[in-house]
Amino acid sequence: MAVKANEQKNKSRIHIRPILSLLIGLTFFTTILIIALFEAGKSGRPSVKQTTSNQTNQDTRNNTTGFNIPDKSTTAVVLEADKSSMTIKLYDIADKEEIILNYTGGTSLLDKYGQFISIDRIEKGLIVDVSYQSEKNKLTELKFSEKAWEYIGVNNMTIYPDVKTIKIARSNYTYDEPFVVDGDSFVLLDDLAIQDELTVRGIDETIWSIIVTKGHGTVKIKDYEAFIGGSITVGYEAVMQITEGMTITTREGNYNLTVENGEYSGTKNITVNRNEETVVSVGDLGPEPVKYGKTTFDITPFGADLFIDKELTNYASPVELAYGEHSIEVSLGGYSTYRGNLRVDYSGKKIQIVLPELQSKDNVSIVEWDDPEANAEEEHNYNEYNDWDSDQDYNGNYPDYIDSLVDDEDYDDDPIIDNESLIYIQNPSGASVYLNGEYKGVSPGSFQKVIGNHVITFIKQGYQTKSYTVDIADDGLDTYISLPDLDPSR
Repeated sequence: MAVKANEQKNKSRIHIRPILSLLIGLTFFTTILIIALFEAGKSGRPSVKQTTSNQTNQDTRNNTTGFNIPDKSTTAVVLEADKSSMTIKLYDIADKEEIILNYTGGTSLLDKYGQFISIDRIEKGLIVDVSYQSEKNKLTELKFSEKAWEYIGVNNMTIYPDVKTIKIARSNYTYDEPFVVDGDSFVLLDDLAIQDELTVRGIDETIWSIIVTKGHGTVKIKDYEAFIGGSITVGYEAVMQITEGMTITTREGNYNLTVENGEYSGTKNITVNRNEETVVSVGDLGPEPVKYGKTTFDITPFGADLFIDKELTNYASPVELAYGEHSIEVSLGGYSTYRGNLRVDYSGKKIQIVLPELQSKDNVSIVEWDDPEANAEEEHNYNEYNDWDSDQDYNGNYPDYIDSLVDDEDYDDDPIIDNESLIYIQNPSGASVYLNGEYKGVSPGSFQKVIGNHVITFIKQGYQTKSYTVDIADDGLDTYISLPDLDPSR
């Protein structure tokens, strides 16, 4: 009996254990299911909200895009970009007319690679593709045209206006009226020079814009007398012959200017500015300027002829001679003739030559000394008259010939000088003037006024000598003397 009771008890335990395992498994599964459902519900609510937000943004974008939709596109040449008025002036290539479009901060400005650029990159002469709203003239997008080509540094362009063709290197292009930009201005095609350096833009075989990157100026030379017939070169320009008043067209920039004429040549650096004339003196590149000195001749007897370098020379006033060696000859009938050489190497000198009579055994007397003041310019002149008072060379050593013409009774021995007035000798012109036997100079000229009676003598080579007695009044005024021309010698 005891054995049966134990067997019954063990069977009960065997049936209870599977039931407990089943209950525990169900509980675990239920818990996992509840957690999964909770998480799914949690993530599902934000998903709906995000979808709603995305839908709203998409609607807004569609509305904005619709507001800025352009209704016209074209290819054009930029004529001006005005930042102050926020406008861009264009030439529509298709319609062949100018248009002005407004731009804003929202306008797309793009280079040919599609990169955003600033308005400062939009320059005259660019070829661009534009899209805009025609009713509002509102620019929505501007992009460097991919259809356009650009040649930079063009300096071998040839224009054939008769057939409206432009040749660049070996290629020919047509043109209508291209926009030519020189600095900030538009110029004519005819204003271009072969020396200009250019940027050329076009589409297919047509040129639409030309930009001058390096323009031209002109060079005018002066003081070129020593180089006439020689050659000149400016920078890389071809060698040209120097002619009077010549002007050379040259590309702007800094260059060496070289002139040459046989043994003379020289170079100086110059700067040529665009559309300007540069004046260059080449006088300092030639031979040394000729220097002159003044020589005063005191020749006795009066009336002797003076030949310098075989030319008859008037020596009544100082003679201007170029530095160097000169031949001189002094002669007069009945007197010995002097022949010799004179070397001029000072600003001024005096030469006294005395010819002896033929029957005399005396030799020709020659005395020479320097006269630094002989070449000094007059500081004052009066109505283009010579101021004889400032250049007295004779100091009362007058030829006896003059003394024979003047009688002491014809003039006052003790004249009165009017320091405030002058005597003007107007005529005869070119004659040596003597006042009371005292040499004054060659007329026309002026000297200090001397009051009283005086004898005025006029001597001119090839003319008859003439003397006049004049009475100079003490009136405090300048005195003007004009007498008849001298009669030719018979």
